[in-house]
Amino acid sequence: MKIKCLIVDDEPIAQQILEKYILQIDSLDLVGKCKNAFEALNVLHREKIDVLFLDIKMPSLSGLDMLKTLQNPPKVILTTAFSEFALESYEYGIIDYLLKPIAFERFLKAVNKVLVPKNFESTREDDSEKPKSDPDFIFFKADKKIHKFYFSEILFFEGNGNYVKIHSEKSKPLMVLGKLADLENKLSKNQFIRVHKSYVINVSKIQEVEGNMIKFKDILVPVSSSYKQNFDAIFRNNS
Repeated sequence: MKIKCLIVDDEPIAQQILEKYILQIDSLDLVGKCKNAFEALNVLHREKIDVLFLDIKMPSLSGLDMLKTLQNPPKVILTTAFSEFALESYEYGIIDYLLKPIAFERFLKAVNKVLVPKNFESTREDDSEKPKSDPDFIFFKADKKIHKFYFSEILFFEGNGNYVKIHSEKSKPLMVLGKLADLENKLSKNQFIRVHKSYVINVSKIQEVEGNMIKFKDILVPVSSSYKQNFDAIFRNNS
């Protein structure tokens, strides 16, 4: 199921940039573009919108003032050239705050917060109430392309400074810009765990464990002493 998006911005260039970014991601469906809050309210009253890309400073009614009028607002990613509104905006439970001009990498990071909710626990008691549209994949940008990875195909992530290498069953390793710690926060804690300062693994893909080494296909990943206790708990909980 695609995520329905609405752009609300009085700047045509800003609309064009966001539209270009949204159209590059298969899971996003651009429903419309509005140049002011009143147009946006009309759209919101007609159909269900999942994500608003909302400018703050607009004529007559600001983006934040528009949010105050909504009883059940969609998820909101603010887009603005004014950083002084950042603190106030977070009172509204927004997903992210993007400063113009918006780079695609920064846009993708914000979108991933919608596609991959933090702290998702598949075994929690209210799991039956979890939206059925929660995705089982994540997007990364590398080599001037957008790459889609299903979590079920990922073996492990390997961190190296400001880069992360993605090891997958279906493709060659891919190096992407980003920190392993930031990526770890977006992953299901039931499926992915840290076993080393440089490795986050997919528990379901473990083939063998011998001593402090984990085997994935023909690749060995070390378990450091700092993470061994948490790693060993996997087997205690499943024995």
